[in-house]
Amino acid sequence: MGAKYHWQSQNVKQSGVDDMVLLSKITEDAIVDNLKKRYMDDYIFTYIGPVLISVNPFKQMPYFTDREIELYQGLVPRKPQHR
Repeated sequence: MGAKYHWQSQNVKQSGVDDMVLLSKITEDAIVDNLKKRYMDDYIFTYIGPVLISVNPFKQMPYFTDREIELYQGLVPRKPQHR
């Protein structure tokens, strides 16, 4: 199997393949089946080589909360001030 990236964890349920270059057959049916499997298990991102494929990119996912967005943007959440 290919190299693991820092964001890929061990012991996580695998649904289809995340990089469709790894499919045993690269056919329209195999691609659609893989995308369906990943979509049904809420894996909205899949790629084939350097091309990212997003199925239902507007689905709210728990790892994109306001806190993560603020941290990504370099903002520090402020405590509310009492007056």
